[in-house]
Amino acid sequence: MSKKFFAALIVAVAATFAGYNIYQSQRTVTMSDLALVNVEALASGEGGGVKCCPDPGDECKLSSGDILSDQDEC
Repeated sequence: MSKKFFAALIVAVAATFAGYNIYQSQRTVTMSDLALVNVEALASGEGGGVKCCPDPGDECKLSSGDILSDQDEC
């Protein structure tokens, strides 16, 4: 009797775990319009070029050590 009970308990725990995982994967989180506008506002200006205005005779160096050859007009 205890082997059948233990087997049934394992099946029940596995089914509960699988059901919860399926539930979590099907949940969709929708963002409000206000949240989407905030994300857009925070992301604006990203991805643009690097502006470098060195003093005459100096050069623009990135944190990676690369030197910018195409400098924006200042």
